[in-house]
Amino acid sequence: MILSGRDMADPIRESADVCIIGSGCGGGPTAKILAEAGHRVVLLEEGGYYTTAEFEPSEEAAYQNLYQKRAGQATEDLAITILQGRCVGGSTTVNWTTSLRTPDFVLEAWRRDFGLRGFSSVELQPYFERIERYLNIHREPDQHHSPNNRLILDGAGKLGYSAKAVGRNTRGCVRAGVCGFGCPFDAKLSVDMTYIPDAVKAGATVLADCRARKIQPSGRMKRVTGTVTPSDGKTPEKRFAVEAPVVVVSASALHSPLILLESGLANSSDQVGRNLTLHLTTAVAGLYGRVIYAAGGIPQSATCDHFMNRNGDGGGFWIEAVPAYPALSAISLPGFGASHRKMMTQHAHLGALIVLVKEIDSSGRVIPDSRGRPRISYTLGERDLAYLKEGIGEASRVHFAAGAESVMTLHTVPTQFHSPGEIQRGLDHARWGMNEIVLYSAHPLGTCRMGEDPNQTVVDAHCQTHDVPGLFVIDGSVTPTSLGVNPQLTLLAIAEKSAEWLAENFRTIAS
Repeated sequence: MILSGRDMADPIRESADVCIIGSGCGGGPTAKILAEAGHRVVLLEEGGYYTTAEFEPSEEAAYQNLYQKRAGQATEDLAITILQGRCVGGSTTVNWTTSLRTPDFVLEAWRRDFGLRGFSSVELQPYFERIERYLNIHREPDQHHSPNNRLILDGAGKLGYSAKAVGRNTRGCVRAGVCGFGCPFDAKLSVDMTYIPDAVKAGATVLADCRARKIQPSGRMKRVTGTVTPSDGKTPEKRFAVEAPVVVVSASALHSPLILLESGLANSSDQVGRNLTLHLTTAVAGLYGRVIYAAGGIPQSATCDHFMNRNGDGGGFWIEAVPAYPALSAISLPGFGASHRKMMTQHAHLGALIVLVKEIDSSGRVIPDSRGRPRISYTLGERDLAYLKEGIGEASRVHFAAGAESVMTLHTVPTQFHSPGEIQRGLDHARWGMNEIVLYSAHPLGTCRMGEDPNQTVVDAHCQTHDVPGLFVIDGSVTPTSLGVNPQLTLLAIAEKSAEWLAENFRTIAS
C-alpha cells in the first residue's frame, strides 16, 4: 500500500517491525528485502508519490514536484547547487541512469583506512551482478549515443584517452532525454518502479509526504515522529508517529545526519554530519557549427575515465555528458543581457560536458538550521582544485577534438577559448574562488561513514550505528570516501548487503 498525505487520516499512529526513513537507493532495497523476509515494514518518504502518468516532461513541473528545494538546494554560501530528488524513489527517479560499479582502488582504501571487511570487489560482485540483472543495467549500442555523448567517444578517442559506454538501468528506452523529469515511458528502472512495488507486493506500507524529524528510543522500541505535509498544498499538515524495534535511516547524506543530530543519537564519535563529499562538478560548453542539442537523447551514456587515480593518489576526475536543459543552462552559462541572450539563441549548437572530481582533500559538513533543514558547508581543497582545473582543460580539449569552434567555462567572468592553444593561458588567468565559477553536485556522500573504529565512524560494516542497537543508516551517508563514480549501483549494493544481514539477524537485533 502506498498512501499520499492527502489520503491519510488524523492522527496517524503506526507500528511495525521496521520503520524506514527514505525511499531511494537505501530505503527501497531495504524495504523490499525485509518485507519479503516476512517483516512488517513502514517506509516514510518526505516527498510526494507520483505515478508515471503524472510525470511531465518539463523543468517547471519536475523541479517543483520532484527535487529538494525545487532544484535550488545549495551550500550556505550559495557556491554549489546540489541537485537531489524529493519523491518516492528519491534521486533515482530523476537521475540520468548511469550505473557503474565501485572502483577497486576505492574499495581497497575502505579496507586499508577504515578496516572494512566484506567490501572487496570479489565480495560485492554477486550483489552487483544481481542488481544489474534486476535493473537490466546494460551499455547502449553505438548507434544509440546522442550527439552530445558522441563528443566524448569521438573527441576523447582522437586524443588517445580512454572512453567507453556506461551502464544504464533502463528497458525499452525511447531516448527522449527526459530522465531528469521522471520517465513518463516506464523505461527507467528506478527504485520507484522496481524495489518499491516489490516491497509493497510483499506487504510493506509506504507513506509519502511524511517528513521524519526525531527518533526516540524507549526500551527495545523506537518512536519515529514527524509531520505530514501533503504535496497538493491544500490538505492541512498533520503529525505522525511510527513505533518499531528497528529503524533504518535512509534519508540521504544531507538529511540522515540531521535526523540523528536532532534526535541526539549515534554521535559519540562526533562524526555525524562531517566528512561530506560532493563529487564536485562543473560544466564546459562547446559551440559547434552543427546541431548538438544536448537536452535531447540519452542524457548520459558515455564517459572518459582516463584521468581517474592516474597518479595513484585516489583522486582525479571523470568527464561525462550532461543534459543541458534550457532553464538549467540559462542559470549556469556566463554573461548577462544581450550577450547571454545571444548565447541562449545558440543553445541547440552547444555541447555540454561535465568534470566530476573525486575529492581527496576537500571537506564538507551538514548541520540542521533553525527549521531542521540542512545547513551545508564545503571547503575545496588545493589538490582537488588542481584536479578541477585539469579536468576543465581536458574537457575543453575533448570539445576541440570533437570539432567545437569555441569552448567556454562556467566562470562568472566569461572565459572562452577559440583553439586548444588558448586553454592553459585562459585557465591560468581565470579566477577560482567560490562563487567565481558555477559548481554543482548530485552525489552528496559520507556524512555517517562506516568503519570498524567507533571513535572515527558512525556505523559498522552492516550499517548499524555503533551507539544504538537496532538503529541503522543505509544510504549515501555511509560511504567512507568519495567514490569517483556515479553512486547509484554502489549504494544499491550496500543496501542489499546490509538488508540481507539485518533480515538474517533480525530476531537478535529486535529483541
